[in-house]
Amino acid sequence: MKDTIIILIVVLLFSCKKENKKFEKSDKLITISGNIKNLQDSTLVVLKRKNSKKIDTAYVSQNSFSFEVKKDTLAFNISSLAFLTKNKSSFYFGKQKINPILFWDENTNIEFEGDIKKPNTISVISTHNIYNEFWKIPYSYNSKIENLFKSKKSKERKREILQLYMDSIKKKQVELIFKNPNNSYSLYCMIFFRSNFFSLKDLHFLYNKLSDSLKESKRGQLLKGYVFIERIKIGEHFKDFAARDLEGNTVKLSDFKGKIIVLDFWANWCKWCHIQNKEEFTPLYKKYKKEIVIISYALDENVPEWEASSKKDFITWVNLSNLKGTKDSVSYQYGATALPHTFLIDKKGIIIKQYTGYSGKNIIEEDIKKLLSK
Repeated sequence: MKDTIIILIVVLLFSCKKENKKFEKSDKLITISGNIKNLQDSTLVVLKRKNSKKIDTAYVSQNSFSFEVKKDTLAFNISSLAFLTKNKSSFYFGKQKINPILFWDENTNIEFEGDIKKPNTISVISTHNIYNEFWKIPYSYNSKIENLFKSKKSKERKREILQLYMDSIKKKQVELIFKNPNNSYSLYCMIFFRSNFFSLKDLHFLYNKLSDSLKESKRGQLLKGYVFIERIKIGEHFKDFAARDLEGNTVKLSDFKGKIIVLDFWANWCKWCHIQNKEEFTPLYKKYKKEIVIISYALDENVPEWEASSKKDFITWVNLSNLKGTKDSVSYQYGATALPHTFLIDKKGIIIKQYTGYSGKNIIEEDIKKLLSK
Protein backbone atom coordinates (compact mmCIF):
# COMPACT_ATOMS: atom_id res chain seq x y z
CA MET A 1 0.00 0.00 0.00
CA LYS A 2 2.94 2.32 0.73
CA ASP A 3 4.21 1.83 -2.81
CA THR A 4 0.72 2.53 -4.13
CA ILE A 5 0.54 5.87 -2.33
CA ILE A 6 3.94 6.89 -3.70
CA ILE A 7 2.89 5.95 -7.23
CA LEU A 8 -0.31 7.94 -6.92
CA ILE A 9 1.57 10.99 -5.71
CA VAL A 10 3.82 10.79 -8.78
CA VAL A 11 0.80 10.37 -11.03
CA LEU A 12 -1.02 13.25 -9.43
CA LEU A 13 1.93 15.50 -10.16
CA PHE A 14 0.99 15.03 -13.81
CA SER A 15 -2.63 15.80 -13.04
CA CYS A 16 -4.11 18.90 -14.13
CA LYS A 17 -12.57 22.89 -13.58
CA LYS A 18 -15.81 24.82 -14.60
CA GLU A 19 -16.34 27.28 -17.31
CA ASN A 20 -14.52 30.54 -16.62
CA LYS A 21 -16.48 33.70 -15.85
CA LYS A 22 -15.46 37.33 -15.65
CA PHE A 23 -15.45 38.65 -12.10
CA GLU A 24 -15.39 42.23 -10.99
CA LYS A 25 -12.85 43.02 -8.29
CA SER A 26 -14.70 43.87 -5.10
CA ASP A 27 -14.82 43.20 -1.38
CA LYS A 28 -17.85 40.95 -1.73
CA LEU A 29 -17.73 37.67 0.13
CA ILE A 30 -17.89 34.16 -1.23
CA THR A 31 -19.15 31.17 0.75
CA ILE A 32 -17.32 27.87 1.12
CA SER A 33 -19.58 25.30 2.77
CA GLY A 34 -20.03 21.58 3.10
CA ASN A 35 -22.32 18.82 4.26
CA ILE A 36 -20.19 15.74 4.94
CA LYS A 37 -21.81 12.53 6.21
CA ASN A 38 -20.43 10.96 9.39
CA LEU A 39 -18.44 14.07 10.28
CA GLN A 40 -18.51 14.50 14.06
CA ASP A 41 -19.88 17.64 15.69
CA SER A 42 -17.21 20.08 16.99
CA THR A 43 -14.67 18.87 14.44
CA LEU A 44 -12.50 21.86 13.50
CA VAL A 45 -12.32 22.58 9.78
CA VAL A 46 -9.28 24.60 8.66
CA LEU A 47 -9.33 26.49 5.38
CA LYS A 48 -5.99 27.43 3.86
CA ARG A 49 -4.03 27.87 0.71
CA LYS A 50 -2.03 24.82 -0.15
CA ASN A 51 1.24 24.73 1.83
CA SER A 52 0.51 28.08 3.50
CA LYS A 53 -0.93 29.49 6.71
CA LYS A 54 -4.61 29.05 7.50
CA ILE A 55 -7.15 31.56 6.18
CA ASP A 56 -10.08 30.73 8.45
CA THR A 57 -11.58 28.04 10.71
CA ALA A 58 -15.08 26.71 11.41
CA TYR A 59 -16.67 24.03 13.59
CA VAL A 60 -18.88 21.22 12.32
CA SER A 61 -22.50 21.10 13.46
CA GLN A 62 -24.89 18.41 12.20
CA ASN A 63 -22.41 17.35 9.50
CA SER A 64 -22.17 20.91 8.13
CA PHE A 65 -19.68 23.78 8.14
CA SER A 66 -19.37 27.14 6.40
CA PHE A 67 -16.82 29.92 5.74
CA GLU A 68 -17.15 33.40 4.31
CA VAL A 69 -14.03 34.92 2.75
CA LYS A 70 -13.34 37.92 0.54
CA LYS A 71 -13.11 37.32 -3.16
CA ASP A 72 -9.56 36.85 -4.45
CA THR A 73 -8.39 35.45 -1.08
CA LEU A 74 -8.00 31.99 -2.59
CA ALA A 75 -8.85 32.75 -6.20
CA PHE A 76 -7.61 30.48 -8.95
CA ASN A 77 -5.31 28.44 -6.74
CA ILE A 78 -5.17 25.05 -5.06
CA SER A 79 -6.55 25.32 -1.53
CA SER A 80 -7.40 22.78 1.16
CA LEU A 81 -9.80 21.83 3.91
CA ALA A 82 -8.28 20.00 6.88
CA PHE A 83 -10.46 18.23 9.46
CA LEU A 84 -9.05 18.33 13.01
CA THR A 85 -10.32 16.86 16.27
CA LYS A 86 -9.73 18.28 19.75
CA ASN A 87 -7.21 15.63 20.80
CA LYS A 88 -5.52 14.83 17.49
CA SER A 89 -3.70 16.83 14.90
CA SER A 90 -5.70 15.19 12.10
CA PHE A 91 -9.15 13.67 11.82
CA TYR A 92 -9.29 9.89 12.05
CA PHE A 93 -12.17 7.62 11.17
CA GLY A 94 -11.28 4.44 13.00
CA LYS A 95 -7.62 3.94 12.16
CA GLN A 96 -7.86 5.81 8.89
CA LYS A 97 -6.26 9.25 8.78
CA ILE A 98 -8.22 11.77 6.73
CA ASN A 99 -5.80 13.89 4.72
CA PRO A 100 -6.65 17.50 3.78
CA ILE A 101 -9.16 17.79 0.93
CA LEU A 102 -7.63 19.73 -1.95
CA PHE A 103 -9.77 21.86 -4.24
CA TRP A 104 -9.48 24.52 -6.91
CA ASP A 105 -11.14 27.83 -6.08
CA GLU A 106 -12.82 29.66 -8.98
CA ASN A 107 -13.64 32.75 -6.90
CA THR A 108 -17.31 31.70 -6.65
CA ASN A 109 -19.37 30.05 -3.94
CA ILE A 110 -18.22 26.48 -3.35
CA GLU A 111 -20.19 23.62 -1.82
CA PHE A 112 -18.81 20.22 -0.78
CA GLU A 113 -20.52 16.93 -0.17
CA GLY A 114 -19.40 13.37 0.49
CA ASP A 115 -18.78 10.88 3.26
CA ILE A 116 -15.88 11.12 5.72
CA LYS A 117 -15.82 7.31 5.75
CA LYS A 118 -14.95 7.51 2.05
CA PRO A 119 -12.67 10.56 1.68
CA ASN A 120 -12.36 10.08 -2.08
CA THR A 121 -16.08 10.90 -2.41
CA ILE A 122 -15.69 14.39 -0.92
CA SER A 123 -15.82 16.86 -3.78
CA VAL A 124 -17.23 20.15 -5.06
CA ILE A 125 -20.85 19.89 -6.22
CA SER A 126 -21.68 23.54 -6.90
CA THR A 127 -19.66 23.75 -10.12
CA HIS A 128 -18.32 21.63 -12.95
CA ASN A 129 -14.95 21.15 -11.27
CA ILE A 130 -12.25 19.95 -13.68
CA TYR A 131 -9.72 19.81 -10.83
CA ASN A 132 -11.77 17.15 -9.02
CA GLU A 133 -12.28 15.20 -12.23
CA PHE A 134 -8.53 15.04 -12.71
CA TRP A 135 -8.06 13.65 -9.22
CA LYS A 136 -10.71 11.02 -9.81
CA ILE A 137 -8.88 9.61 -12.84
CA PRO A 138 -5.78 8.33 -10.96
CA TYR A 139 -7.92 7.30 -7.96
CA SER A 140 -9.90 5.04 -10.27
CA TYR A 141 -6.72 3.01 -10.82
CA ASN A 142 -6.09 2.53 -7.10
CA SER A 143 -7.33 -1.05 -6.85
CA LYS A 144 -5.60 -2.06 -10.08
CA ILE A 145 -2.26 -0.75 -8.82
CA GLU A 146 -2.76 -2.41 -5.42
CA ASN A 147 -3.50 -5.75 -7.06
CA LEU A 148 -0.46 -5.32 -9.29
CA PHE A 149 1.85 -4.96 -6.29
CA LYS A 150 0.25 -7.96 -4.60
CA SER A 151 0.65 -10.13 -7.70
CA LYS A 152 3.46 -12.59 -8.22
CA LYS A 153 4.56 -11.00 -11.45
CA SER A 154 8.23 -10.17 -11.92
CA LYS A 155 9.48 -6.66 -11.10
CA GLU A 156 10.09 -6.00 -14.78
CA ARG A 157 6.55 -7.04 -15.72
CA LYS A 158 5.11 -4.93 -12.89
CA ARG A 159 6.97 -1.90 -14.19
CA GLU A 160 5.62 -2.52 -17.69
CA ILE A 161 2.02 -2.80 -16.48
CA LEU A 162 2.40 0.21 -14.19
CA GLN A 163 3.69 2.26 -17.12
CA LEU A 164 0.61 1.25 -19.12
CA TYR A 165 -1.62 2.44 -16.25
CA MET A 166 0.23 5.76 -16.06
CA ASP A 167 0.01 6.22 -19.83
CA SER A 168 -3.73 5.56 -19.68
CA ILE A 169 -4.17 8.05 -16.83
CA LYS A 170 -2.23 10.69 -18.67
CA LYS A 171 -4.22 10.12 -21.87
CA LYS A 172 -7.54 10.55 -20.06
CA GLN A 173 -6.32 13.71 -18.33
CA VAL A 174 -5.15 15.22 -21.61
CA GLU A 175 -8.52 14.41 -23.18
CA LEU A 176 -10.27 16.18 -20.30
CA ILE A 177 -8.26 19.36 -20.85
CA PHE A 178 -8.94 19.31 -24.60
CA LYS A 179 -12.67 19.00 -23.86
CA ASN A 180 -12.53 21.83 -21.31
CA PRO A 181 -9.75 24.22 -22.38
CA ASN A 182 -11.36 27.53 -21.41
CA ASN A 183 -11.04 27.52 -17.62
CA SER A 184 -8.43 28.59 -15.11
CA TYR A 185 -7.38 25.11 -13.99
CA SER A 186 -6.79 23.92 -17.54
CA LEU A 187 -4.68 27.05 -18.05
CA TYR A 188 -2.79 26.21 -14.86
CA CYS A 189 -2.02 22.75 -16.27
CA MET A 190 -0.98 24.12 -19.65
CA ILE A 191 1.72 26.15 -17.91
CA PHE A 192 3.00 23.92 -15.13
CA PHE A 193 2.68 20.54 -16.83
CA ARG A 194 3.32 21.63 -20.40
CA SER A 195 6.30 19.41 -21.25
CA ASN A 196 4.69 16.31 -19.73
CA PHE A 197 1.33 16.71 -21.47
CA PHE A 198 1.43 18.79 -24.61
CA SER A 199 3.33 19.50 -27.78
CA LEU A 200 3.92 23.12 -28.78
CA LYS A 201 1.22 22.68 -31.43
CA ASP A 202 -1.23 21.48 -28.76
CA LEU A 203 -0.50 24.51 -26.57
CA HIS A 204 -0.97 26.90 -29.47
CA PHE A 205 -4.39 25.34 -30.14
CA LEU A 206 -5.40 25.43 -26.45
CA TYR A 207 -4.22 29.02 -25.97
CA ASN A 208 -6.53 30.14 -28.78
CA LYS A 209 -9.45 28.48 -26.96
CA LEU A 210 -8.99 30.67 -23.87
CA SER A 211 -11.31 33.59 -23.18
CA ASP A 212 -9.91 37.12 -23.46
CA SER A 213 -9.92 37.47 -19.66
CA LEU A 214 -7.81 34.30 -19.24
CA LYS A 215 -5.45 35.37 -22.02
CA GLU A 216 -4.95 38.70 -20.24
CA SER A 217 -4.33 37.06 -16.84
CA LYS A 218 -0.81 36.56 -15.50
CA ARG A 219 -0.93 32.86 -16.31
CA GLY A 220 -2.32 33.61 -19.74
CA GLN A 221 0.60 35.94 -20.41
CA LEU A 222 3.03 33.26 -19.20
CA LEU A 223 1.54 30.73 -21.59
CA LYS A 224 1.63 33.25 -24.43
CA GLY A 225 5.31 33.88 -23.75
CA TYR A 226 6.05 30.16 -23.83
CA VAL A 227 4.00 29.42 -26.96
CA PHE A 228 4.99 32.35 -29.16
CA ILE A 229 8.60 33.05 -28.20
CA GLU A 230 11.14 32.52 -30.98
CA ARG A 231 13.17 29.42 -30.13
CA ILE A 232 16.77 28.66 -30.96
CA LYS A 233 17.58 26.07 -33.60
CA ILE A 234 20.62 23.86 -33.92
CA GLY A 235 22.94 25.30 -36.56
CA GLU A 236 21.91 28.90 -35.85
CA HIS A 237 23.61 31.61 -33.81
CA PHE A 238 22.87 31.58 -30.07
CA LYS A 239 20.24 33.93 -28.63
CA ASP A 240 21.88 36.35 -26.23
CA PHE A 241 20.59 36.85 -22.67
CA ALA A 242 21.65 38.54 -19.45
CA ALA A 243 21.54 37.06 -15.95
CA ARG A 244 23.26 37.51 -12.59
CA ASP A 245 25.80 35.40 -10.77
CA LEU A 246 25.76 34.69 -7.02
CA GLU A 247 27.73 37.90 -6.38
CA GLY A 248 25.05 39.95 -8.12
CA ASN A 249 27.12 40.73 -11.21
CA THR A 250 25.25 40.94 -14.53
CA VAL A 251 26.70 38.61 -17.15
CA LYS A 252 25.73 38.18 -20.81
CA LEU A 253 26.15 35.06 -22.91
CA SER A 254 27.73 37.26 -25.59
CA ASP A 255 30.52 38.14 -23.12
CA PHE A 256 32.06 34.77 -24.03
CA LYS A 257 31.74 34.98 -27.80
CA GLY A 258 34.85 33.66 -29.52
CA LYS A 259 35.14 30.74 -27.09
CA ILE A 260 33.67 27.24 -27.04
CA ILE A 261 30.69 27.40 -24.66
CA VAL A 262 28.92 24.63 -22.78
CA LEU A 263 25.55 26.12 -21.70
CA ASP A 264 23.66 23.95 -19.23
CA PHE A 265 20.17 24.47 -17.77
CA TRP A 266 19.74 22.91 -14.34
CA ALA A 267 17.94 23.40 -10.98
CA ASN A 268 18.36 22.48 -7.33
CA TRP A 269 15.35 20.09 -7.54
CA CYS A 270 16.83 18.16 -10.49
CA LYS A 271 18.53 14.98 -9.22
CA TRP A 272 20.35 14.16 -12.46
CA CYS A 273 21.60 17.75 -12.72
CA HIS A 274 23.53 17.29 -9.47
CA ILE A 275 25.01 14.02 -10.70
CA GLN A 276 26.04 15.60 -14.01
CA ASN A 277 27.58 18.63 -12.26
CA LYS A 278 29.83 16.35 -10.22
CA GLU A 279 30.54 13.54 -12.66
CA GLU A 280 30.77 15.40 -15.97
CA PHE A 281 31.13 19.17 -15.64
CA THR A 282 33.63 19.17 -12.75
CA PRO A 283 36.16 16.99 -14.67
CA LEU A 284 35.47 18.95 -17.88
CA TYR A 285 36.19 22.25 -16.13
CA LYS A 286 39.41 21.01 -14.56
CA LYS A 287 40.64 19.58 -17.86
CA TYR A 288 39.56 22.28 -20.33
CA LYS A 289 39.07 25.48 -18.29
CA LYS A 290 41.64 27.34 -20.40
CA GLU A 291 39.95 26.32 -23.65
CA ILE A 292 36.20 26.31 -22.98
CA VAL A 293 33.62 28.16 -20.89
CA ILE A 294 31.02 26.23 -18.90
CA ILE A 295 27.90 28.22 -18.00
CA SER A 296 25.35 26.74 -15.61
CA TYR A 297 21.98 28.51 -15.82
CA ALA A 298 19.82 27.70 -12.77
CA LEU A 299 16.03 27.53 -13.05
CA ASP A 300 15.64 28.27 -9.35
CA GLU A 301 13.51 30.89 -7.60
CA ASN A 302 15.57 31.99 -4.61
CA VAL A 303 19.22 32.63 -3.86
CA PRO A 304 19.61 30.39 -0.75
CA GLU A 305 18.56 27.21 -2.58
CA TRP A 306 20.58 28.10 -5.66
CA GLU A 307 23.66 28.94 -3.58
CA ALA A 308 23.41 25.84 -1.38
CA SER A 309 23.08 23.44 -4.31
CA SER A 310 25.92 25.22 -6.17
CA LYS A 311 28.25 24.70 -3.20
CA LYS A 312 27.12 21.10 -2.83
CA ASP A 313 27.92 20.44 -6.49
CA PHE A 314 31.28 22.28 -6.29
CA ILE A 315 30.35 24.68 -9.09
CA THR A 316 33.32 27.01 -9.62
CA TRP A 317 32.63 27.87 -13.26
CA VAL A 318 30.21 30.55 -14.56
CA ASN A 319 26.97 30.16 -12.61
CA LEU A 320 23.95 32.32 -13.55
CA SER A 321 20.22 32.68 -12.91
CA ASN A 322 17.34 35.14 -13.23
CA LEU A 323 15.52 33.37 -10.37
CA LYS A 324 12.30 32.87 -12.34
CA GLY A 325 12.14 29.11 -12.01
CA THR A 326 10.34 27.23 -14.74
CA LYS A 327 8.69 30.50 -15.88
CA ASP A 328 12.01 31.81 -17.20
CA SER A 329 11.78 33.20 -20.75
CA VAL A 330 15.41 32.20 -21.37
CA SER A 331 14.53 28.54 -20.80
CA TYR A 332 11.50 29.00 -23.10
CA GLN A 333 13.75 30.44 -25.79
CA TYR A 334 16.13 27.51 -25.55
CA GLY A 335 13.35 24.94 -25.17
CA ALA A 336 14.81 23.69 -21.90
CA THR A 337 11.71 21.99 -20.48
CA ALA A 338 13.36 18.73 -19.38
CA LEU A 339 16.45 19.01 -17.19
CA PRO A 340 19.36 18.75 -17.42
CA HIS A 341 19.45 20.33 -20.89
CA THR A 342 22.83 21.29 -22.35
CA PHE A 343 23.98 23.14 -25.48
CA LEU A 344 27.40 23.13 -27.15
CA ILE A 345 28.30 26.41 -28.89
CA ASP A 346 31.36 26.85 -31.12
CA LYS A 347 33.73 29.83 -31.30
CA LYS A 348 31.58 31.52 -33.96
CA GLY A 349 28.56 31.44 -31.65
CA ILE A 350 26.81 28.66 -33.59
CA ILE A 351 24.84 26.10 -31.58
CA ILE A 352 26.38 22.80 -32.66
CA LYS A 353 24.45 20.31 -30.57
CA GLN A 354 22.06 19.86 -27.64
CA TYR A 355 21.90 17.12 -25.00
CA THR A 356 18.81 16.28 -22.93
CA GLY A 357 19.23 14.33 -19.69
CA TYR A 358 22.42 12.69 -18.45
CA SER A 359 23.39 9.15 -19.40
CA GLY A 360 26.69 8.95 -17.54
CA LYS A 361 28.64 8.83 -20.80
CA ASN A 362 31.08 11.61 -21.66
CA ILE A 363 29.40 12.48 -24.96
CA ILE A 364 29.97 16.22 -24.54
CA GLU A 365 33.73 15.80 -24.09
CA GLU A 366 34.01 13.85 -27.34
CA ASP A 367 32.23 16.68 -29.20
CA ILE A 368 34.43 19.29 -27.49
CA LYS A 369 37.55 17.44 -28.70
CA LYS A 370 36.23 17.60 -32.26
CA LEU A 371 35.76 21.36 -31.99
CA LEU A 372 39.23 21.85 -30.47
CA SER A 373 40.85 19.84 -33.25
CA LYS A 374 39.47 22.13 -35.97
